Amino acid sequence: MKMRILCLLLLSGLMPAAQVIVTPQLLRTGVLQKQQLWSMLVTNTGQSAVDGHLEVVLADIATGQPVLTGVGKAFTVAPGNMQINAALMEPIQYTQLSGNYVIEPGPNGFLPLGNFSVCISYFRHVHDAVDQLAEECDYIEIEPLSPPQLVLPWNEARETQTMPSFTWLPPAPASFFNNLRYDMDVVEVNAGQSGADAIQENIPLLHMAELVQTYLLYPTGSPPLQTGKQYAWRITATSNGAVVSRSEIWTFSLESESDLPRIKTNNLPYVKLVKDELPAYSLQVDYLKFDYLNETPDTAWNVRVYDLTSGSNDTISFRWDTLALKYGQNLVNIDLTSGNSLIHQHFYMLELRNSGNEIWRMRFEFRRNENENNP
Repeated sequence: MKMRILCLLLLSGLMPAAQVIVTPQLLRTGVLQKQQLWSMLVTNTGQSAVDGHLEVVLADIATGQPVLTGVGKAFTVAPGNMQINAALMEPIQYTQLSGNYVIEPGPNGFLPLGNFSVCISYFRHVHDAVDQLAEECDYIEIEPLSPPQLVLPWNEARETQTMPSFTWLPPAPASFFNNLRYDMDVVEVNAGQSGADAIQENIPLLHMAELVQTYLLYPTGSPPLQTGKQYAWRITATSNGAVVSRSEIWTFSLESESDLPRIKTNNLPYVKLVKDELPAYSLQVDYLKFDYLNETPDTAWNVRVYDLTSGSNDTISFRWDTLALKYGQNLVNIDLTSGNSLIHQHFYMLELRNSGNEIWRMRFEFRRNENENNP
């Protein structure tokens, strides 16, 4: 009997022990929310399933001080690979360990900014015992979000419309926000004030809250904007009622048509298309003129023009198939004097996509010469 027990113990010692490997699959940059910490691969190299749970520890790289821990639910890892995400580990219990950081509550809350280590551990459950089978660490940099980007009226613009149209871009990445809304403030800038001072100190002429769309036409029931005065505006983005970020503060002035400079038709230069997401604005009068350097074998145009002033981002129809596209420099000069494709004093975005999947852009204001010559 003793010999049999000894043999069983010897055989059990020769059996391969269960081994679990965790492989973090974190983005070094771009991690913003708690749920993203749970992107990993768990591998069971043994021949039998293992019961256990995962723990994630976020720590300050400089001090090594733990900032946040998360403990997932118990689960079984079968032999082979298992892809893990936050949804599989719910409910997750988070504990904040440092008061030096502001961490948004909730399972999808935002993480603090800075450089951190992320250590992922797997703990095996055997009856009442818990032992650690694996640990792997990685490093991430949590960068600030891009705030809302103002589009129109552009900074220091000279507006002639008493009810101008305001447009902006959402904070990035917008997919990380729930129930994204916008608050908009427009204030008058007094003599000697900057736009920032005016936003902080002056009572808003217009305050709109909980806007869903990224555009707004100045409401008719609001205090009228007056010619000869300067105004400042700002957008505040909120997610589930909490402030996410605020845009820059831009200013614009209201002037009459007669105060604007006269421009000779078609004497304006060609505007180079660029690969910037938000190129500087140019002015187009009666003609659409741009310069595109084609370094691809493309022979057909793939161009779209969007009306930014309307806020609908509708595509403007043009017959691009009537224009030859050649390799190298292309100077495009489209006569719009007899058509109504573009609207006087509207702002537009032109986007050209080539076969190299590059997007070249131009933003511009369009004016008609007959309007410029009328007092």
